[in-house]
Amino acid sequence: MVIRAHSLALILICSVAFISSGNSASGQIGAAIITFGAGSAIINRAGDEFRKSIDHARAAASSLLDDANEKAKERLAQIDEIANRTISDMIGKTEEAATRILENATKKVNDLETQIMTDVKQVIWEGECAGRRLVIEDLGTALGGLGRLIGTNQIILTPPVKVRQTPKWYTGCLWWCRDPYVVDVTEPFGETYKKVRDLMEGAIAPDQVTDDTPADNLVGTYEYLSIFAKRTSCFYPGSEERYNRAFIYYREQARKWNNIVNVKL
Repeated sequence: MVIRAHSLALILICSVAFISSGNSASGQIGAAIITFGAGSAIINRAGDEFRKSIDHARAAASSLLDDANEKAKERLAQIDEIANRTISDMIGKTEEAATRILENATKKVNDLETQIMTDVKQVIWEGECAGRRLVIEDLGTALGGLGRLIGTNQIILTPPVKVRQTPKWYTGCLWWCRDPYVVDVTEPFGETYKKVRDLMEGAIAPDQVTDDTPADNLVGTYEYLSIFAKRTSCFYPGSEERYNRAFIYYREQARKWNNIVNVKL
């Protein structure tokens, strides 16, 4: 059975909280804030900020699961501890006091996320980058399964799911009929990353996704973007955070869609 993207959109929105709540206290936050802050814009706003901080921190910590499992579990436990304590501390408090509790907890989570991002940076540098900065001349080997170098200034991307279709008549002719997955290499490599990002995101943009689009296309595309962002960070030691955050974001999108694909309807 092929699960289509459009038919899953509403399920995705409704299921994100359910999926996360099975593993942590964060799923209780929404209910707690509704209980304490019914009709209060101030406490609802504080609650929204707290939830966002929890979500960002959990996504960052979860990104460590593949390469630093114990550290990831430690960080996730710390996030859950803050969430649990916050919910407990709000019981019986006035709106003003509950709002302060949420604001203080948000700061704690944000501080913890900063520490987690340092963990992510170290794990990627030691694992993905093998402790060395990549340069354009490394592309031949650095791309790995992400693509292959064509000549000296082009790469052909090899995502697991090719959403865009190569014209049947393509035989390697000039620029106007080339493979849609051929990308010109531009220095600095961050510019090449932008081209890849725009190409891959464009393939699953709302105007490209129809009722006949397999949801697996979204999962595969997000997974590819996640790995490409992580690899790109190796070109930018010292200023890699934007790519590390992109890695986390795309990984989280892939996880959410993958969970929905596996839901038994």
